Amino acid sequence: MIEYLGLWILLALTLNMWALLSVIGSRAKLLSKFLWAAALLCLPGLAFFAWYLGGPRQQS
Repeated sequence: MIEYLGLWILLALTLNMWALLSVIGSRAKLLSKFLWAAALLCLPGLAFFAWYLGGPRQQS
């Protein structure tokens, strides 16, 4: 299990960066973007799932 820890960390970082880029590219207001970005940086696991369920989305 310990040998796969690096892969799990890499996956978590990748998903968190994806969420962060999505927040930056969204049409949300600047304060909302800042708060989501701060949450993603401070609480990566919890904030990722919160963002996935209801965070701002990228503009299409």
